[in-house]
Parts: sequence; structure tokens; C-alpha cells
Amino acid sequence: MSEKSKKVTTALARIDEVPEVLTLLDQEIGKLKAVTESVYKTTGNLEGFGDIKTETKIENLIRAFSSVKGREKAYDDAAKHLGLTTYPAFSISGGNAADWEKDIRLRIDVITHSDKLAKLNEYKDKMSKFLSAEDQKAMLLKDMTEYFKLGQ
Repeated sequence: MSEKSKKVTTALARIDEVPEVLTLLDQEIGKLKAVTESVYKTTGNLEGFGDIKTETKIENLIRAFSSVKGREKAYDDAAKHLGLTTYPAFSISGGNAADWEKDIRLRIDVITHSDKLAKLNEYKDKMSKFLSAEDQKAMLLKDMTEYFKLGQ
């Protein structure tokens, strides 16, 4: 069991510590939101596949990347066959293979994390109902202290 899993399990076992559980949920939600808010390297519009930023099927993203890798290999093979030792780097739809790989991996992460993010938000909403007035006050004071420490 990983250290993170132990923390979550321990926090959940002590159900009377609602703020701690909410803090753990917020941390996990924050990590997943960071994925969904990441910036793509390409325009997302891949020749022959449309906008990968809106694609919802992982199999289509796999096909898109296989197309990029296949075209890159064919391009390099053709350049070698023509006897070229130096030639322009492979590019398709404004990005190289590495850029497309990064963007396709990011889109897959967004798709796979959306269900998890929804579930964590659901748990947070349900858990928030168990906050006592004292817990709410403590959390507000902590947030305010952190806000003023940052010199806002």
C-alpha cells in the first residue's frame, strides 16, 4: 500500500476528523484539476483526425498517435532512401511527433480523470455536510491566515 493510500485510509478510518478528510479530497481534486487545466503544445487539429482536444474516445486518440508515428517513420525512411543525411525535421499539422504524443497523452489523462474528479467532488459535497460549526470556523480562520500570509 502506498503512503498516499495509507493516509487516505487512516483519515477515513477517523471519520470524526472531517476537516482532514476534506483536505485530502481537496488535494486530490487539485491534482486532477491541474491535469485538466494543462496547456496543449499543438493546436489540437491533427490532419485526418480533427480536434483531439474534444475527442472522447481513447481508441481514436491511439489511432491518431499511431498515424503520427507511422508518418514520422515513413518520412525518416524516405529521407534515408533518398540518400539525405540532413533534412528538415518531421512535422505534421504544426507539431512534431513529441508534441503530438504529449498532447494525446494529456487528452487521455483528461478523459480518464474526469470520472474520478466527478466522484471526488461528490464525496467532498457529501462529507462537507458533516462539518460542525466549530470545524467550519477553524477552516475559515486557517484560510484567512494563509491568505494574509501571502500578502494579498
